[in-house]
Amino acid sequence: MNRAATRRATGIVCGALAGAVLVDGFLLEPFQLDVARLTITSPWLPAGFDGLKIVQLSDLHLHHISRAYRTAIDVICTERPHLVVITGDLVDRPEQRSVCLAFLSELRAAAGVPVVVVPGNWDHRAFPTRQSIAAWHKHVQTETSIRVLSNQNVVLHRHGDHMWLVGTDDPYFGHADLDASFKGVPDTAFALVLTHAPEAFEELAERPAARLVLAGHTHGGQVRLPFIGAVRVPSRYGTRFARGLFKLGDTFFYVNAGMGMSHVPIRFLCRPELTVLTLTR
Repeated sequence: MNRAATRRATGIVCGALAGAVLVDGFLLEPFQLDVARLTITSPWLPAGFDGLKIVQLSDLHLHHISRAYRTAIDVICTERPHLVVITGDLVDRPEQRSVCLAFLSELRAAAGVPVVVVPGNWDHRAFPTRQSIAAWHKHVQTETSIRVLSNQNVVLHRHGDHMWLVGTDDPYFGHADLDASFKGVPDTAFALVLTHAPEAFEELAERPAARLVLAGHTHGGQVRLPFIGAVRVPSRYGTRFARGLFKLGDTFFYVNAGMGMSHVPIRFLCRPELTVLTLTR
């Protein structure tokens, strides 16, 4: 084969590969849900919560209820968790409120168990004033019966035991107040912490009660390359906490790859994710 023919063949192969990547990233992966399952074992877990099953969603960025979101509701119906949590970024813009509330209402009815949400950075972008974000949270709670935790905590009771559920406001834009979030939580307690982004991981690892922290925000990088992983993650940690399970000290951290997309509607080697976590002693 002469040089010109080699160049043409190379161009054809490269073009075909680029086309396959674009088809996969724009038309296939965004609508295909991955279900990640893991077990977290902690000696600090109260006996009454042994076997607690939690489903985590994150970063909905709800423009419309696509196949991946429908599949998420089906999985929740099948898994029958004891708790469903959503770690931020429900919407990008205020005009997405109605579709978001419709999805949340359907999810809450399908789950039949408590559903808890914490705010993300895009929620603050959509509702940039203290009054507007408070009104949005109130609307979510009134319309869907889903609890919004924003620098707050609640006590969970099960089989005669109790643990704390802590929810921070968005740490990426600096809205998280850990002192307020952990107010009244004993250092000896088991606290499940919901936060939007990994930005506060090192500070949370210093909180004795923070035994398990669930976050999102990164979208897993949204675009990942073979042997390299996430290309870019919007975090002060870079790609260190792009996705998956981590441990700092005695604290477990899990970063969910998210459901939706931001900036560019593409996912490559990084499908939307629903996480099923089971807690054991």
